[in-house]
Amino acid sequence: GTVISAIVAGDKTEFLLGSREIAGDSELDVYSSQSPLGAAIIGLRVGDTTSYTAPNGREISVEITGVETWGGQ
Repeated sequence: GTVISAIVAGDKTEFLLGSREIAGDSELDVYSSQSPLGAAIIGLRVGDTTSYTAPNGREISVEITGVETWGGQ
C-alpha cells in the first residue's frame, strides 16, 4: 500500500491506496487501485495533476503532493 497526500477538489487529504485489509485500525480512508480515484492516480508522481469522473458524473481534480510507502501504522 501507499499513503498518498493530495489536493482533491481543492481540499488537502491523505489516504491509503491499497486494500482495507492492510489498513488495519488506521483512521486513513482507503481507496483501491480499481476505484475511480485510485485508477486515476496510479503511476503519478509528486507534482502531477489529473482528474477523474466520480460516480455522480462530476469531474474532480487531483494534485499529488506526497507519496510514501505504507508502514502499517
